[in-house]
Amino acid sequence: MKGLFKIFVKFMLLSCLSSAFFASCATTGSSAEKQTPAVYVTNLRKVNILTTDKIENPVDEVQLFQGSFADNVFSVPLYIQADKDGLNISILNDFGTSLGELSYNGTSVHFDSALFPENIKAEYIVWDFQLAYYRPEEISQLLSKHKLSFSVEKDEASEVRIIMDDHSVIESVLIKKNFIEIKNFLRGYEYTLTGAGDE
Repeated sequence: MKGLFKIFVKFMLLSCLSSAFFASCATTGSSAEKQTPAVYVTNLRKVNILTTDKIENPVDEVQLFQGSFADNVFSVPLYIQADKDGLNISILNDFGTSLGELSYNGTSVHFDSALFPENIKAEYIVWDFQLAYYRPEEISQLLSKHKLSFSVEKDEASEVRIIMDDHSVIESVLIKKNFIEIKNFLRGYEYTLTGAGDE
């Protein structure tokens, strides 16, 4: 488990450092919608994350977080609680003990873990979560203000949400029952969240 957790830490650090690098180099003419933390959805477009009252599907369960970044593959359980009042994510070990906590109350993001570097940008984790769990019309409205497009395709078994900058796909989210797959083509990472649900 230690080896997998170290890979998870490395993944989060690399992806967040990549985003932070572009954030330090980029400029934007858009003003913040609200006093919420912001992320660079593209290398040039900075977007404020949404408040927690925009959530569509509340969550209260342990989910298996699996993903890859470059040559690193990782797997770690998360306990996720999210509703209109806030988002809380606990990173767990094999014994169910918390190794780190992330929380977002609609105005600020707090990340606390002695095992993680201080410069990890937890706002990007919140952003990915919102793409999967927030009302699509809210996401679309937000992104359109920054000249980014957001589309949703549904069938009986799944839903696909896509962010595009002109003709380039930036990020996609596949949603099925008890399963979410997130791919960020710009930053080069992908991961899945698998929950037990009611099965």
